[in-house]
Amino acid sequence: MNRGQKVRWGILGCGKIAHIFAHDLLLSANAELIACASRDALKSKTFAEKYNVKLSFDSYEDLAECTQVDIVYVATPNSYHKEHSILCLQKGKGVLCEKPLSTNQSDVEEMIQVARENNVFLMEAMWTSFLPNILSIQNTIQSGSIGEVIHVSADFAFKTDYNPMSRLFDANLGGGSLLDIGIYPLFMSVLFLGKPNKILASLRNSVSGVDASCSVLLSYEGEKTATLFSSFETSTDIGCTIYGTNGSIVIANRFHEQSEHTIVIHGKSDQLVQSERIGFGYFYEIEHVNECLYNGWSESPRMPFVLSLGLIQIMDEIRNTSQ
Repeated sequence: MNRGQKVRWGILGCGKIAHIFAHDLLLSANAELIACASRDALKSKTFAEKYNVKLSFDSYEDLAECTQVDIVYVATPNSYHKEHSILCLQKGKGVLCEKPLSTNQSDVEEMIQVARENNVFLMEAMWTSFLPNILSIQNTIQSGSIGEVIHVSADFAFKTDYNPMSRLFDANLGGGSLLDIGIYPLFMSVLFLGKPNKILASLRNSVSGVDASCSVLLSYEGEKTATLFSSFETSTDIGCTIYGTNGSIVIANRFHEQSEHTIVIHGKSDQLVQSERIGFGYFYEIEHVNECLYNGWSESPRMPFVLSLGLIQIMDEIRNTSQ
């Protein structure tokens, strides 16, 4: 793709997350929001009017067929990620699919296979990975200032009433705290410790059968560990602390979107480190995808297939070991 032209985006699914994404997409000088689609024609039209989108469809198939679109952001419920991503991939469209990439390892493997067969871009939309705050933390850890990382603690929980019709609790929509929000604490553990060699988990299931709360202990070589928690039954600070042998890094208050962290070194004063954050934070993910397309890459070097496969493999095992 020529760097002189804007990357032409389509959005498939016009729910809450799509609105947030569209807001940040419009902040990119390298992108243009060309089309949107919902199976509710009014919803699609309203979305298009709000964000000045040129084309609105009441068919996902029509969006996938649209020759004016280079890449599609898939923002439908979890259980539809595979179907809608493959629909677009088979039509030669790049895909940025909202996390989790799908609800099980088999589906993720199939999505990756289709992307490779069609030589088109596919990436899981783990937007936290691209935040300047997270990149800054990685640089600090790589510098060795907090020593060797030996433990990660992360939680993501908010209180919400049980509603069997909600996507959060509907098994047919890929509900459950682990898939919906538990993936954020899990991502932090994988980012800073890698893939565990032992998993212990305990899930509190809702009436619909999906987990309302999920507690996880991950063990690694060298006796390193991670403790993770997600829930719809209670609220937490949504914090993350990375513990090293010389100190720690604390990301307080919604770590997954935070623009600052505190470095705590033994025997020294705490250091607050602040980073920029444009828009809601999705901007950086969008710019990364634009760059991948400009370079002709079919896989992200920052969020590669092996990382998405690792995340879903662990989530599958968490659910299997706790049954």
